[in-house]
Amino acid sequence: MKWFTNRVRHPERSEGSLYVPESKILHSVQDDIGVSRCHFVLKGFLLILVILIAQPSWAHEMRPALLTIKQVAGEQSDSATYQAVFKQPQVQGRFLNLSIVTNCDSTLVNAKTNSSALEETFSLSCAGPLASIEIAGLERTLIDTMITVEDLSGSTKNYLVNGREPKVSIAGETSTPVYLVLGVEHLFFGIDHVLFVLLLLYLVNGWGNLVKVVTSFTVAHSITLALSAFNVVSVSQAPVEALIALSIVLLAAEALRGEGSLVHRKPWLITFAFGLLHGLGFAGALAEIGLPQASAAMALFLFNVGIEIGQLSIIAVALTLTFAVTRTGLKLTRTMVSLPVYIVGGVSVFWFIDRSLQVVAS
Repeated sequence: MKWFTNRVRHPERSEGSLYVPESKILHSVQDDIGVSRCHFVLKGFLLILVILIAQPSWAHEMRPALLTIKQVAGEQSDSATYQAVFKQPQVQGRFLNLSIVTNCDSTLVNAKTNSSALEETFSLSCAGPLASIEIAGLERTLIDTMITVEDLSGSTKNYLVNGREPKVSIAGETSTPVYLVLGVEHLFFGIDHVLFVLLLLYLVNGWGNLVKVVTSFTVAHSITLALSAFNVVSVSQAPVEALIALSIVLLAAEALRGEGSLVHRKPWLITFAFGLLHGLGFAGALAEIGLPQASAAMALFLFNVGIEIGQLSIIAVALTLTFAVTRTGLKLTRTMVSLPVYIVGGVSVFWFIDRSLQVVAS
């Protein structure tokens, strides 16, 4: 974990030198209490994440349900008719049995399913304006529901509800920056992306290289995310997800290797290459949601900013925990130091094989 070992000063180096080779750490952990303490927190943090990914479904973000309501007739102050399209994802092979509750009379017009979602179309007849929307059954799930309401003038409002607050008042609440929130959640719930970001810290020396790595990853995934969102590039998601798992395997291997490889010498370059790949993964989540036609560029910007907030938050937590434990005096053996990386690598191998088999089967 190079970045963190830079915080430990060694007597054989000058006072201004903060660099300690990773190979020395892995082979001489007992000789340096400070290094052991620095390794302890991030490895512990990774172990917590490994527990979270015991369920295969946690390897992907929890896709939100999508509800689009469009006014097709009537004035806002009088009776009005709306068309509602409700798309709820399939989770672990089953549908969530969610339903829409409003102040209007609802009639099911059409329903269709595919391997990933159930899509229902309703006609809503309202005696007055649409006032409230509730997603019944959402409290039994971990997913959010994105709600878009469009009136006759074409203006839209976006809302995000969840199991804690499954109901929204259209008249009483303001539109929320939904795509910003979804970007943050995509990063947090996409455990494979989280592990990738944390493993990057093993390959970085000092603040300058940390900035380079974070910047290169940001620029790279922003490029492919934008190209995919606007249909300039179109790639099947199944192979992308398999390759994302493989990227974690490669980083885990590099974290346990010496410093002669290109990944250790120029981590920002490798991060940029992998960032292009992860951007396609982010684009898959965005494709499930879709972009509003009237403000596609802003929605994409907010989604990307949300991803960055999530990424920087994860790094900040890891660094904060590491610095908090540098005074505890905890000491780890070499096996204990490297064990979490082996676990993450092993889980990622499983993901890669499982996703590759799904690609072959399809």
